[in-house]
Amino acid sequence: MPERKRQPDEHRYTITEVARLTGLRAHTLRWYEEMGLVTDVCRGPGGRRSYEASHLRWLDFLAEVRETGMTVADLTRYVELVRAGEESVTERLALLEAHRCRLDDEAARLERCLRHVDDRLASYEREEPRLALSVERTSGRSSHRVPPAPSTGRPAAAPVPACA
Repeated sequence: MPERKRQPDEHRYTITEVARLTGLRAHTLRWYEEMGLVTDVCRGPGGRRSYEASHLRWLDFLAEVRETGMTVADLTRYVELVRAGEESVTERLALLEAHRCRLDDEAARLERCLRHVDDRLASYEREEPRLALSVERTSGRSSHRVPPAPSTGRPAAAPVPACA
């Protein structure tokens, strides 16, 4: 996170507040600081962490990128590049482009998996009408409910196809 001067009237947040606002655990926040992913966290009375609004924005970015599956190593490299300033923009773009390519590959793999599941569900609809699968079509996606098994009241187990 780029360094900046603190405004005197700026609201400060405790680690508990930041955890609640960002959805990150306090342990994760401390670990991000130890790893150097979050910097310039002031300490208040008793050594307690005191975060600013800019930390919240940065933590939201980190959480979003982590949610996409970016490795901690790549994230650490990205943070180093951000700190290096404008001369690192090309390398930052290359890192993000490579990550985006991995996400495209993963999205394609998941689409193939989804087609396998849809094919299996369609075969049940055609070949096993006694299961009375309920299909609700919404925005091009199927939502299937398997009725409860007669003896247990629990949903009937369906085989899980392998996805390559």
